[in-house]
Amino acid sequence: MSTLVVKNNNAKDFTQGFTLLESLLALSVCSLFLLLPTLAINEWQQVLQVEQFFNSVEKNILFTQQMAVVQSVDTKILFSEEKQLIEFVTQEEKNGQLEIPEAIMGRGPGKVTFKKITGNNGVLGKYEFDWPEKRQRVVFQFQLGSGKYVKKILSL
Repeated sequence: MSTLVVKNNNAKDFTQGFTLLESLLALSVCSLFLLLPTLAINEWQQVLQVEQFFNSVEKNILFTQQMAVVQSVDTKILFSEEKQLIEFVTQEEKNGQLEIPEAIMGRGPGKVTFKKITGNNGVLGKYEFDWPEKRQRVVFQFQLGSGKYVKKILSL
C-alpha cells in the first residue's frame, strides 16, 4: 500500500518568514540577558564601595586608637565636611586618607584626638553618614572615657 502525497503549488510557504522573526526574537532575548547584568553592576559597585568605606573607617578608627596606646603619642582623626574627607594621623604622619563616596554624606567633629598611653578621646563626638539610597544613617558614636566607639545603623 502506498500513500499519495499531493502538493498544492499555489499555497504559500510561511516558514521562510518565521525564521526572520525567530532570529530577531532570539537576538532581543540575548541582548536583554547581556544588558540587565551590566545595568545592575553599577548599583552593586556603588553599594560595595560604600560598604568598603564603612569597613575601612572602622579599621582605621581602631588602628588610630591602638597606635596612641602602643606608641605613647597623641593620634588624631581629622574630618573635612567641605571636602568629604577623613584623615587618620599617627606620629604626625597621615596613615590613611578616606574619601567619602558620593552616594553618602558625612558630618561630624573636625578633629578627634586619642590621648597617648590611654587611648581615651575625652569627647562624646560622633560621625554620621547619611545613605539616601538605602534610607540609612550610619553613626559612629565615641564613648566617653574609653576611646572606643559604637556603630549604629538607623533608618531615615
